[in-house]
Amino acid sequence: MKGNNKSIGQDNGNQLSLQAAELAVVAEVISTLGDTISTISAILALEAERQEINNDKKDREDNKNMQKQIDYLTSELEKLKYQVNKQKPYR
Repeated sequence: MKGNNKSIGQDNGNQLSLQAAELAVVAEVISTLGDTISTISAILALEAERQEINNDKKDREDNKNMQKQIDYLTSELEKLKYQVNKQKPYR
């Protein structure tokens, strides 16, 4: 009888060890999944920052182009004012 009790105790110990190992595997899978999500989040944050920088550059370029257009139109207006003032009125 003693031999049977010892065998049952060993089976329970082996079963607990197996359950502990299975839990460790599940924990590692969950941990890996968390790390993957964290990495994806970091990549998305970097991409958003890169896109914001590109938008800022584009906005600055657009502003420069608008300023050039304003400067051109101002100079054309000045030319027209000069031409109008240069002509004598017909009164």
